[in-house]
Amino acid sequence: MCSMITLAVGRFEVDWTRDGMLIRDHSALYQASDFGRIAFYYLDPDEDTFDYDIDDERPTLLKNKDGYSKPFKDVIDRINLLGHSYEHCRDEFSELARIHDFDPADFRFEDLEHAVQKIDVMQVSADYGDGHESFGKFFLRYIAPRFSLEQWENNLSMWNFSYAMENFSPCSVLQLLSRTPTAIELSVDWDISRYGDVQERLRANILERLDASNRFLIVTEGSSDTKVIKKAFDFLRPHIADFFEYVDMEEGYPFSGTGNLLNFVRGLISISIQNNVIIIFDNDAEGLATYDRCMALNIPDNIKVIKLPDRLEFCSFNTIGPNGTHNANINGRAAAIECYLDLDQNASVRWNNFNRHTNTYQGELVDKQKYLLEFLNQRAKDIEYDYSKISSILDAICEECYRIKDNQRSL
Repeated sequence: MCSMITLAVGRFEVDWTRDGMLIRDHSALYQASDFGRIAFYYLDPDEDTFDYDIDDERPTLLKNKDGYSKPFKDVIDRINLLGHSYEHCRDEFSELARIHDFDPADFRFEDLEHAVQKIDVMQVSADYGDGHESFGKFFLRYIAPRFSLEQWENNLSMWNFSYAMENFSPCSVLQLLSRTPTAIELSVDWDISRYGDVQERLRANILERLDASNRFLIVTEGSSDTKVIKKAFDFLRPHIADFFEYVDMEEGYPFSGTGNLLNFVRGLISISIQNNVIIIFDNDAEGLATYDRCMALNIPDNIKVIKLPDRLEFCSFNTIGPNGTHNANINGRAAAIECYLDLDQNASVRWNNFNRHTNTYQGELVDKQKYLLEFLNQRAKDIEYDYSKISSILDAICEECYRIKDNQRSL
């Protein structure tokens, strides 16, 4: 039996490589903690499988091998941050239609998506034919029938489409497969056990940092903001935490205050920095004023400037001012990052300076250091702690990262 490297969801091989073929490196989908003994499906080498019809169930063995395994949902998050979004998947299909001259009117992207969604990844066969076929023939003989596409079996467009699938990337297949209810709750498993020297190289790739083009530098108004966001990724999104890097704060944070951060953005623009950068302002009067000034600059596509997101619960928040205590909307006025932590029922904002640019008063959370330390001092996730507001910040950051990668793809 030929040695194989497989990338699989259940029994469905998304990608496979035989002896002597170019090995595709999927290390960016995994982290070092994903390594272990993984259960993989193989054909039984003691059975003659070539007398079976296509629809027959082939004799298979379930073996535990060294490999990498990550929940499918986590893999999709990593694929999106790598720039291989659902939109990328659709664009790739259109480009393959052009290159391989199959008529997308005969076989639309939606048809492929629907066909993939019909796959039961725990029931497909582990058979690979006679071991000498191109992937195009493999697709036509073994995958097309499972997709119920027999009506195109002798159609030239179908042949062209089958050969195009040889170049349809595994990440695109995973994007489509992730919309399959029977698949998304499973894991994506990568078997690299049968290539000793290659296995060591691939494992070394996972232990190294992601390439700089796939990392994002997070820059905030102050060191506390950075500490909160870093810890939030480590706690709530550990499967993508390695995509983000932060300013070294050992010698003191260099961008404290909105003015310094604005000047930093101007400096990045002037030197045409090539790194991917996310600039984050607080959702208060000062942050909003400087955010507006930044947005007036000629910002390149690899830099995104955002403010902390508005929250419904901030629309009526307890505040203290010259006229006493009352509820007010603190979005764009007083919602610094501490407000996105788990606050108790006594939490309140005190109004202080007036901001002429936004024509509003700037506010500050009372006892903000207490709430900050309660979060930063956590050693593990607390089931009683409300992480929903800080999670919305991570969502906003990731959305901007997707836009950066989309812009780079379209250049």
